Amino acid sequence: MPDDAPNNATSLVNELARERNREAADRTLLAWIRTSLAMISLGFAIERLGQAALALDGRMAGYSPQKTRLFGAALVALGIAATLAGMWEHRLVLGAIGREDYRYTDRPRIARFMGLALVLVGGTALALILAGG
Repeated sequence: MPDDAPNNATSLVNELARERNREAADRTLLAWIRTSLAMISLGFAIERLGQAALALDGRMAGYSPQKTRLFGAALVALGIAATLAGMWEHRLVLGAIGREDYRYTDRPRIARFMGLALVLVGGTALALILAGG
């Protein structure tokens, strides 16, 4: 029986480590969801503010309701994509953690791709604003 004690201790340590990793994956998914909700909300707000500005004065210099609609829709689409990316990453992480032969493997940097997409949306919006027409 003395040989059993180290195996049980090792097994317990491994299971606790897996549980911490599962919880970290859940927190990461929640962060993706919060980020997605922020982008979706901002997209709706921008589109609604554009419609409100149009209702106040339909002849604002350099203003186009299509610009705010396009930018708002781009942020909503990006928020939806971020949610899907977070869910995909969460599934991959949980699948890896659940395997008995777990080995760390480098995964695609989803956050970097989403950040790049947000920079592209923001850059396009800035260009549209500066173009003024």
